Amino acid sequence: MSYTFSLSLAAVDILLEYTKYGRAPVPFQLPHIGTTFTQRGQVRGAVFRDLEGRGLMRNGRLDGDIEIALSTFVNSPISISAAAKLDGDKALFARVASNGQYAVVVRQDENLLVFEETRPTAIVPSIVDLLPLTPAAAGQSVTIARPAPRPRRDDGYDAFAGVTGPRSQSTSQVRMVERIFEKPKLRVGQFTVGVRGRDNRPVDLSPLVWFDTEAGRYMMTSRDAADGQRWLTYAPADNARVAQQLYSQLEGYL
Repeated sequence: MSYTFSLSLAAVDILLEYTKYGRAPVPFQLPHIGTTFTQRGQVRGAVFRDLEGRGLMRNGRLDGDIEIALSTFVNSPISISAAAKLDGDKALFARVASNGQYAVVVRQDENLLVFEETRPTAIVPSIVDLLPLTPAAAGQSVTIARPAPRPRRDDGYDAFAGVTGPRSQSTSQVRMVERIFEKPKLRVGQFTVGVRGRDNRPVDLSPLVWFDTEAGRYMMTSRDAADGQRWLTYAPADNARVAQQLYSQLEGYL
């Protein structure tokens, strides 16, 4: 049976500082409670007392499973992060990470981070299965050249700004994409794969964007051609097809 535990956002902030593992990885944002050394000490004391009471710490030393989970969460060479706007005010922030021997999936539940052990070979379904089971939309995939970016607006963030085809184009492919974007988006999100190359440096991989409409789910992927042109592909996708695309990005790293 997998090992599961939860920590408050404040506790994770304190423990990452205490273990010197570093900052919380994306997509999580942790509150930094206490601005002085004394205040931080008080917060740390409260966190440690809570962990002692739950059996997750003893005599100032973290439980071994907690240490492994936190280290894997922050410093693993393979990860997939997920961020999404779901139904109503609900949001999804999650990350699965693996060091090859151990893997953990972490998701935010209001003021808590829930850690659950998973198999290193199961990191893709562990995070994709957090999405609603929306069927794939009808139709076929379509690929277009990425248009010139639109000027950024100051009144909010639009994850799809500049994604649709330029107005001056009139190809059938662009018209197909325009019809996709005419449908109201019910849910929208993205997955970002993080891996390291042979030199141990991060490899730049494009996010996989997905969105649900009344007609079903679509995903968007991108690739750069040798001439520098970026191509965007829109395709019908359910959870299985999203997982297949993530597996293709992870090929050679798992």
